Amino acid sequence: MSVGLTFHRGALETCATAARSASGAFAGSAGQAPDVTAFGNVSGSAAMATAAGDLLRAAEQAAKTLGGRLEAVERTLDAVERTVVAADGAAVRR
Repeated sequence: MSVGLTFHRGALETCATAARSASGAFAGSAGQAPDVTAFGNVSGSAAMATAAGDLLRAAEQAAKTLGGRLEAVERTLDAVERTVVAADGAAVRR
């Protein structure tokens, strides 16, 4: 295995590890929105509770989307690494 290939494989693995770590961070972002009692007897407490719930749902969807995209990046980097290794192996056998 050439020095260049070793360098490229190391760089790909570093990127894949970073994507894996970041995608895991998005997985644990679920929570529970406060209900109307959390806002007390203030005017508009029901609307604030509804808005908090809407915001939480939007944040959860964004985290799910971002996590999924980072997982796709990780899979793609793995496929690139396997392709580079296979190509190098084929070149060595020639």
